[in-house]
Amino acid sequence: MSPKDKILTRKTKNQFKLIQENIEAMQRDVHGLEYNEWKLEVDGLWSEILGHINKMSPEIQQRSLNMIRETWTTYITHYNALTTNDVF
Repeated sequence: MSPKDKILTRKTKNQFKLIQENIEAMQRDVHGLEYNEWKLEVDGLWSEILGHINKMSPEIQQRSLNMIRETWTTYITHYNALTTNDVF
């Protein structure tokens, strides 16, 4: 793994942990005052993660996509997350 891939993988994993924490908070307090801020933060983190993955080598991209697949799919299904324009 190249140094660039190592850094991007570490950033992706750290941001993914933040996403998981925020999603748990969002699920506990759907009608709370902080829900919109949590959602905006999570949307931004997803955008950053996908940007990091886009810069990785193909093999590392595949591993990273597999790591986030279930949470990403659930998130976009339940929270109508990012649009194509937000990601690219």
